[in-house]
Amino acid sequence: MIYNTEDNLNDKIDAEFISEKKTESIFGTTMARAAAVQSIYESEITKNYDSENIKNLKYYKSLNSSKKKMALALFDYSITNKIEIDKKIMKHIEDDNINRIPKTDLSILRMAVSELNTNIETPIGVVVNEAVKLGNVFGSDSSKNFINGVLNSMVR
Repeated sequence: MIYNTEDNLNDKIDAEFISEKKTESIFGTTMARAAAVQSIYESEITKNYDSENIKNLKYYKSLNSSKKKMALALFDYSITNKIEIDKKIMKHIEDDNINRIPKTDLSILRMAVSELNTNIETPIGVVVNEAVKLGNVFGSDSSKNFINGVLNSMVR
């Protein structure tokens, strides 16, 4: 029997990001962050931490060179500093088990913490807002509130 293993997450993101309705609010650096989040998520699921994997994403391919550089920097930082990032996240949640955080939310948080700790000069409020926006696209109904709460707690 042949199973269809279509990547529904990629389909959802591509449809959301490329649709005419979303074009005005989601583009450029948000797409770069989305590529980083998707790659962080895939790495966590597959345990394959090769930065070449990000280059296979459809929406990564559509980015200009500076946005590709940003996405790769966020991904590389999050993978290289995963333990330290997770420790920072754990200080700001009530549960002491990181495995209980949905992988999508954790990927978004790792991307946001990476951006806050790299030399990408993005204002803190923008990083938080972008992470919440991605939580709304990638995550569950409660993701954006959870991500907003954790990041706001961190940046205070």
